[in-house]
Amino acid sequence: MVVKTEIVESLGEGAVLLPALIASALAANDRLKIRLTLLQEASAHAADPGRPALPLESERRAVGLDEPAFDAVVSGARPLDRETFVAPGAGLLAVGLAEDLKAMAAPIAAAGGADAPKFKARLDARLAALPRFEGDRVGYSQVAALGSAQREAGDSAHLLVMDLHRAINRLAAETAVEQVDGAHCAGLDDLSRARVAAFMRGLNRTAFLAFGHPGLTTTAVRLGPRLSIQNDIGVTDAHVLVVRVEGLTATTTYTDVHRGRAKFFMSLFADEAVAWSPLAEKSERNLAEGEPFVLLNGVFSARDEADLDHYLEFLGSRIVFLIDWNKARKTLQLFTGKNAAIDILTAAARQDEGHRAFLELGGAELVYEAIRNAAPGRIAYGVPLNRALGEGECDAFLRHVLHVACDGLKDGRSIRLIRDEIQADLSQRLDTAEREILTLVLRHLGLTRMMAGLIETAFLPDGLAPHDERQRLCQRAKALEEKADRLTVAARKACERAHDGAALLCLVDQVENGADCFDQAAFLLSLALDESAPHLSAALGELAAIATRSVGELTRAVEGALLIPNGKRLDAAFALQRVEAVSAAEHEADAAERAAVAKIIGATPQGDARSLVLGLEIARALEEATDRLAHAAMSLRDRVLEELSA
Repeated sequence: MVVKTEIVESLGEGAVLLPALIASALAANDRLKIRLTLLQEASAHAADPGRPALPLESERRAVGLDEPAFDAVVSGARPLDRETFVAPGAGLLAVGLAEDLKAMAAPIAAAGGADAPKFKARLDARLAALPRFEGDRVGYSQVAALGSAQREAGDSAHLLVMDLHRAINRLAAETAVEQVDGAHCAGLDDLSRARVAAFMRGLNRTAFLAFGHPGLTTTAVRLGPRLSIQNDIGVTDAHVLVVRVEGLTATTTYTDVHRGRAKFFMSLFADEAVAWSPLAEKSERNLAEGEPFVLLNGVFSARDEADLDHYLEFLGSRIVFLIDWNKARKTLQLFTGKNAAIDILTAAARQDEGHRAFLELGGAELVYEAIRNAAPGRIAYGVPLNRALGEGECDAFLRHVLHVACDGLKDGRSIRLIRDEIQADLSQRLDTAEREILTLVLRHLGLTRMMAGLIETAFLPDGLAPHDERQRLCQRAKALEEKADRLTVAARKACERAHDGAALLCLVDQVENGADCFDQAAFLLSLALDESAPHLSAALGELAAIATRSVGELTRAVEGALLIPNGKRLDAAFALQRVEAVSAAEHEADAAERAAVAKIIGATPQGDARSLVLGLEIARALEEATDRLAHAAMSLRDRVLEELSA
């Protein structure tokens, strides 16, 4: 084919061979990427010999670089000095770089377009500057210069390859012999045409999710038994996807300057039997000279043609989710962590929704507007959204934002309506954050009421419960108190991110203090001797019953407060009535404590200091518990009244 091409070109008729030249150029593009990657990996391995060497054997063979001379390019690389290293086969790689650059430029020159002279000048300059790597001796700076993607640093082989690749794709589209469902194609037969159609079914199914963003142009060329399908993804340099189909095997080559996006792309195929090459690591030396692209290869071996078509269709449907991915990730990271942002984008892709609608509607501003309108004063200044809502709730909100944005644009809803839906959802989630605290307090009170009830049952009509039973009561109370402590920790963390968290924190702390008092009372009860039981039981039984009733009233008050967003006035009135009952119980407990102290002092036998001290301390602990619960009730009262005034 090369000889025939040269003969026709010598006759001045090179344009008639454009399909063949384009196919050859695309194959050369594949080889060039592998050549550059081999050099980058060799450079990294030489700079850090302890680093695992990536042989890239399957990637090399997939593009036809199967010469044994390349087997040790990476693994055999070793440093010579601070500036240079030796890599077996590097000289042969340099020869191939020149040949493949010429092959890529050939169709542009044959077509004779307006850009042809510029590309020829760039090609001549790059060929003149190409290092020969004589004796396989390579400079670290030479590799960095070849692979540089930084235009401000000047032209490079890598930049020329990227620009030629895009020009070739445009040329292929302009000179296509046919179109298959929007793909510009040349040289297809019936079998390859069916493969392209499968790829385009997937691409066209999700292409609208780009919401006007340019890109997704697809070209396909068959050269012998190999079909090459290429998609330019967007308009970003070095962001191209190539699929080579030969027989029942589809090999996907993906290049990107963002390693994170390459990993995201791989993750989309978790349920498909794709064998991915490892992502090449970058050394600090490479990064200092300008970050090179990441090259990724994935091989899918189909069971039959139907299986192959299914994979190609799925592959085509995933490409739209790569457009503006890094921009979306950075935007989401304004509100949540990096890993969480990637998880949100992955979930959106799996739902066939993506992130482009979110960006189209303003991205970060869409969320900021919701915060301004739905949460004025409810999120303290400077508090991140993931702290205000909690990480899980924040991530759920952001997923919902992407979902509503996509559904809204897809269904033609007004932008105002989409924004209102997002704001309403945020407002509800903020309410949920506050309700979370009350729910935790309610669970805490349930444990506290169990403690109070256990203590009350220890005071029998004819004396205290048996000593071994009171010891078990003490152990049970301690276990309940430890569970309550964990709820307190969770509630305090929730208060840090909730609206009016300081007032709710007071409620949390006072309920916790009340539980501590009951735990102390249970401990003291376990120390009392059986012979002191009759007079202690008679003195303290009424006080224990009042304390138990106080916990029950506060529990009902919190239950009512939780229902206020639904019932408003009726539930608020109930909550306030129960708060008053807690306050009344505290006054009763004051009187009951004084009566108990008088009975204990009067009934304790002279010289029985143990019973006297224990009786007085138990009375004090039970009364203090009701006092703490009353303070908690007053904090809840303030919260209820604030809710009513909102």
